[in-house]
Amino acid sequence: MAVHAPYYHAPPPTQEINGEKPTLAAATTLERPADCINRGQYPAFYIICGYLNRLRADAPHKKYELLMRIFGNWREKVGPDLYPLIRLLLPDKDRERPVYNLKESMLARCYIDILSLEKHSEAAQRLIKWKQPAEGSSNPTGDFAKVCYNEIKARSTVEEGQLSVEAVNMLLDKLAVGKMKQAEYVPILKAINMQCTAEEQEWIIRIILKDLHISIRERGILSAFHPDAIDLYNICSDLKRVCWTLYDPGFRLNKNETHLELFHSFVPQLCGRMNDASLENIAKAIGAPKEFIMEEKLDGERIQLHMRGNGAQWFYCSRKAKDYTYLYGAHPGEGSLTRYIANAFQDNVRNIILDGEMMVWDPVVERYLAFGTLKSAALVKVFDILFLNDHCLSRKRLSERKRLLRSGKIFKNIEDYKGRLEFVDEKRGKSAKDIKEYLERVVETKGEGLVVKKTDVIYQTNSRGYDWIKVKPEYSDQMGENLEVLVLGGWWGKGGRSGKISRLLCGLREQAFHDGTVEQPSFKTFCSIGSGMSYSDYEWILNKHKKHWKPFDRSNPPAFMKLGPVGLDDKPDVYIEPENSFVIEVKASEIVPAGGGYGIGFTLRFPRCKYIYYDRNSRDYELDDESKERDMWTCMSVDERADFMDLFSRPKRSYDDSQGPGKKKKRKVVRSKKNHIITNFRGQKLSDIDVETSIFSDMTFYIAKGTSEYPKADLEALVHKHGADFTQAQLSDLSAIVISPDQKSPLVRAQIRHGVNVIKPEWIFESIARRNALPLLKEFLVYASEEAQEGRYYNKTLEQYDKVSFVRDRTGEALFEEDGDADVEEEVMDDEDKDEIDMEEAREAKDRRMAKEDLKERELNRSLEQKKLQEAWGLRSRASTGGSDSEAEEIKSLKEESDTDSERVRRLRAIYEDEEDEENDSHESDVGVDGDDYRLVHLSGLNDKEEGFMGESPEAMHYDEDRIFYHLAFYIDTPENAAVNGLESSSPSLNAQERLAKIEKLLAGNGGRAVKSISDPKLTHIIMDDEDSGRYIELTRKTAVPRRKHIVTPKWVEDCVDEETLLDEDLYKPK
Repeated sequence: MAVHAPYYHAPPPTQEINGEKPTLAAATTLERPADCINRGQYPAFYIICGYLNRLRADAPHKKYELLMRIFGNWREKVGPDLYPLIRLLLPDKDRERPVYNLKESMLARCYIDILSLEKHSEAAQRLIKWKQPAEGSSNPTGDFAKVCYNEIKARSTVEEGQLSVEAVNMLLDKLAVGKMKQAEYVPILKAINMQCTAEEQEWIIRIILKDLHISIRERGILSAFHPDAIDLYNICSDLKRVCWTLYDPGFRLNKNETHLELFHSFVPQLCGRMNDASLENIAKAIGAPKEFIMEEKLDGERIQLHMRGNGAQWFYCSRKAKDYTYLYGAHPGEGSLTRYIANAFQDNVRNIILDGEMMVWDPVVERYLAFGTLKSAALVKVFDILFLNDHCLSRKRLSERKRLLRSGKIFKNIEDYKGRLEFVDEKRGKSAKDIKEYLERVVETKGEGLVVKKTDVIYQTNSRGYDWIKVKPEYSDQMGENLEVLVLGGWWGKGGRSGKISRLLCGLREQAFHDGTVEQPSFKTFCSIGSGMSYSDYEWILNKHKKHWKPFDRSNPPAFMKLGPVGLDDKPDVYIEPENSFVIEVKASEIVPAGGGYGIGFTLRFPRCKYIYYDRNSRDYELDDESKERDMWTCMSVDERADFMDLFSRPKRSYDDSQGPGKKKKRKVVRSKKNHIITNFRGQKLSDIDVETSIFSDMTFYIAKGTSEYPKADLEALVHKHGADFTQAQLSDLSAIVISPDQKSPLVRAQIRHGVNVIKPEWIFESIARRNALPLLKEFLVYASEEAQEGRYYNKTLEQYDKVSFVRDRTGEALFEEDGDADVEEEVMDDEDKDEIDMEEAREAKDRRMAKEDLKERELNRSLEQKKLQEAWGLRSRASTGGSDSEAEEIKSLKEESDTDSERVRRLRAIYEDEEDEENDSHESDVGVDGDDYRLVHLSGLNDKEEGFMGESPEAMHYDEDRIFYHLAFYIDTPENAAVNGLESSSPSLNAQERLAKIEKLLAGNGGRAVKSISDPKLTHIIMDDEDSGRYIELTRKTAVPRRKHIVTPKWVEDCVDEETLLDEDLYKPK
C-alpha cells in the first residue's frame, strides 16, 4: 500500500478540547500527493466514448463491473490519478467547471455557425427547434446531443478523433472560464469539431449540458472507484479531493478522515417520508416514548455557514454546494449578512460550521417573506452545530449538539441579532399528543409545519431516513402535498376569458426518466384546471405559446396522449406538444376515481394552479443557477417513485386462458412491490384478516352491478375474502375484471364499448367451489371480447372443463391426467413459457437493445487502429458484436442472470438503478428552487365521514369559472359572529367593520356562501381584518378538526375578484 503524502496544508497548532486533538477536519488547502501523478499516456477520448456507449447500453447491475474495468485499466495504463476521467463521468458534480453558461439555444447557434448552415435551412431549424418532432422525419428529437450528432455526422470529414482525454479537459476548461459571447465560444467549439468525430462531439455536448444520460449517479460511479469514496464525497462535495485522497484502492480512511471540513461544502442530512404519516406513526418511528426534538419547518433555503480565523473569513453555501459567499459576505463589513453578524460569536470561537435555513425577514412588518423575494434581506435560522474549534461534531448525538449550540458558549447574546441570526424554534416531546400540540402552536403563529428529530443519533450526511421526519398540517380544501404536472392541452374561454385558454388539461409522464432511448415521452391525462391563474398568467399562456397550440381531433388524438376510455373530460379544444409545454404546480382537495374520463383512471377534485414554472425558451429573464428547470422530463411521472407507485399505479395484467382472467404471470427477473388500490377506489373497508384463500390473488375486480340475492357489497366482500382487490371504477389500463349479471347498466355498456369482458357473478361462485379461478367459458360471459372468444375453453361447458384436471408439481409438470388429452397440458405450459416475461422486462430489454444497436452501428465504423486500441482497453470483446441482437436474447440473458442472482448482484441493482436525487429538503420551501416535493401524496382522512365532502355536492369536481367562490364556505370574523360562537369579543374600528361588510357582499356576488358557525362542516375559509386579528389563535385552535381552515384578510377576496380566480392564500395571512 502506498504511503500517502499530506493532501492538505496543516493549519497552525491549536488547543486541545477535552483532551482530544484536532481532527483532519481542520484541513483547508488541497494538495496532490507526490505519488498520485499519472506517468502513462492519456487515452484517446474515443476510448472513453466507447465506455460511455457501453454504460448506456448495459443492464444496471453490470455497470459496476464495467466501471471497475475502466478504473483498473486507467490505473494500469495511465496512472493513479483518476480525476481527469471521473470529472468527465460526473460533469454535474465538477466544482472546477461549475457553469459553462452554454445551454441548448447557444450551442445550436454556435453549431449553425461552425457547420456553415443557412439560418433558415431545415438543418439549422432542427438544431434550434430540437424539441419539436418534424413530420415524416425519422430524425431524433427531444435529445439535443443526439440531434447534433446526426447533423454533424452528415457533414463531418473527421474519421478518427485526434483528441486525448487531457486535451478534451483543457478545451472544456476554456469553455468554463466565465460567461462569454457566441463569437468567443465558436473558435473553441470549432477546434473540437475539426478534431473530433460526431460521436465524440455528442458526448462532449452531453458533458457541457451536464447530463450524460447513462443512468448512473455519483453513488454508483464513486462506489466502483473506491469503497470510501461516497463517504468522503458526502462530507466535501469535491471530486478532486476524493480522487487525490483515495487514489490507492487499497487505502482505507479512518473515522477522522470522514469528518466535515471548514470551507468545504457537504451534502446535508434530509428528512425521510412516511407513507402512513399519522401523528401516531410518526411518533413511533421517531422513538416515542423516548424524548425527541420538534423544530419549526421553515420556508427558506438550506444553508451552511462556515467561519474561521476568529471571524476573519466566512463561507456560505447551499445544500447543492452553490457558493453564496459573494452575496452574504466573505469578510466582516461585506455582504448582506456578514457585516451584521461578524461579532455575534464568543471570542474563543475560532472556527465553526452551522447548519440552518436562510430566510427573508421584513423588519418593517416583522414577518417572513417568500424566499427569493429579496436575497439581500437575509436572516439565518440556525438549528445545528457541526464543527467547532477544529473539532468535527457530526458524530456527537443531536442532544449534545443542541445543548452546546444553546449553552451560551457559542454566541455572545443572540437576541441582539434578531432579524439577522436566530435559533430555530424548537420543543421537546415524547408522544403524538406533543407533536399535535406543537404543530397547532406553529400553525397558530402562521408557520408551515414541523421537523421531528431523534435526539440520540449522529449527523449523517446525504442521508434521508426516519431520524428526521417532516410533519405538515392539512387544510380543508387541499391535500398535504402538491403535484407538478405537465400541460397537455386546453379549452377556449367564454365571456371575460373569450379568446384565451381558460382551462388546462394536465397529465403525468409514463416514462420514469430520460435514458436517451425515447425521443418523446408519453403522458396519461390526469386532471383539468381552470382556477388559480391570474390575468398575467393567461396572457403569458396565450402570447408565449400562441404558435404551439394545435386543434385537437377527438377521432385522431396525438400519439403522446393516453386518454381516458370514456367521456369528454380529457378531450380539449387544443393541445400542445410536450417539448413546447410547461409545468404547473397543482393543489387539490382529494384524489377520486375518474370513472374512465382520464388516462390515469383517477383525477383531482377541486384542483387549483399554485405556481407556473415558466419554461426556459419563453422566459424573459436569466434564470438563477440554483433554480431547477421543469419540463417534460422533470415533471411528475406515473412510475418514477416507489411512494407514488404504491398509491396510484396499477400492475399490468395478462390474460391467461388456463388460470382465469387477469391472473398475473410468474415473474423471474424484476420483482416489484404489489401495488395497492388507493382508499377512494376501494369503497367499503375490509380488513386483511378476512382473507381466507388466494384463489383471486393478483386480480382486481370491478363489481359494476350485483343481484337481488348477492348485492354489490356482498360480492366485493366475497372476492376480497378469496384474495382479490376491488375498485369502484375501471382502471386506466382496463385490467379490472368486470362483474355484472347483465348489460342493462350504462356503466356496463361503457365497458363493452371498450372491448372489456363482462362476467356473470356465477363465475365467482364456481371458481370458489373449485378453489381455482376458472377460464372464461361462454356460459359465464355477458359479453366476450374477441380475445376471450378465441380462448381454448370458450366453447366448452363447465362439465367438459371439469373432465380436464391436472395436478402439477412445483415445476409445473403434469403428474397424471383424468382425461386423455395430453396435448392440452403441453399447450398450456408452452403458453406459460412464452408469456413468462412481463411488459416491464420487455420494455427494459428493448431500451437496452436500441442502445446496443446504436453501439453496434458505431463500432462498424471504427478504424483498424481504433479497434486495436479498444482491445487494449478491454472494449472489443463484446462491443464488436453489439450485444444481444434481439429482445428475446436480452430477455434470456436477464433470466439467466436472475436465476444466479447473488447478494452482490442484488446490491449492485440497488446502487445502479437510476434514481433521481432526493431534491426536496426538510428545511426548504416546498416550492423552492431545489424542490422536488412530489414524492408523497398524503391521502389520510379523505374518506372520514365526519369531515363530509368539500363543495356543494359529492359530484362537484371543479371550481366555477364564473362564480369563483362557489363550493367554498366562509366565516366572516365579526364581533357579532364571535359572540354567536362564544369567541373573545372585540371593538374594531368602523373602517374594519365596513371592509368586512363589503367583503360579505363580494363573496355572495361571486358564488361564495357565508356561514355563521365555525363548526359548519363545509367551512373552508375565515376572513379576518388586520385591525381586528386578536382571535387568530383562538380560531386556529377551534377550527383545526378535521382539517384546518385558511385564515385570510379581506384583500384576498378583493384580489381574487379582480383577477377572476382563486389566488394563493399563503400570501394573505393576517398580521
